[in-house]
Amino acid sequence: MELLLAFLLTAVPQEDDPTLTAMPEGWVSGKKSGWDGDYPPEWEKKTDEEKQKFLELWNRAKSRYIRSVLGAKGLPTGPVTAITYMLKAVNAGLTCNASADIAIFGQGKKLKEADFKIMLKAASSAYGTEVPHNEVVVIVKDLVTAGLLGGTLDQRIRAEIMKRHRQIVEDKAKKEKEPKEGDGKDPKK
Repeated sequence: MELLLAFLLTAVPQEDDPTLTAMPEGWVSGKKSGWDGDYPPEWEKKTDEEKQKFLELWNRAKSRYIRSVLGAKGLPTGPVTAITYMLKAVNAGLTCNASADIAIFGQGKKLKEADFKIMLKAASSAYGTEVPHNEVVVIVKDLVTAGLLGGTLDQRIRAEIMKRHRQIVEDKAKKEKEPKEGDGKDPKK
């Protein structure tokens, strides 16, 4: 395991310029997005410059994760496997930073590989919702800290994300219906 981490660390430049790491192969020649896909959603619509910026974000997040687990002992989910799940989560629409935050947290909680995967895959269900990804990180942390694992963790993360999405949508609808100052309606009535 340490040999794999050492190899991975030599492949990733140390903090100086994370943009030096090559584009993941799927991002270059992939066929679809999603958890089991090759690239992030709407990748094919991005310009080369946008793709390069996204790669920089990914490499910073990956480097931050690697630094956080460097020298850690007893990680049930190996760092290489965790990075693979992080990449799958990014391909499923989770932001690079949220993916790294959740992975770092999962390693800190010593989650076994199956639960680690469930945690990141369920968090990816936030893609296409109104839920900010920093809130997704909080939802995941709260549920894992509460001791949920396995299928229960998966269901609860997805349910909490959808609950929050509906709440945000309802709040927006209420705000749009409220009379605005100067729209001809008397706010005192």
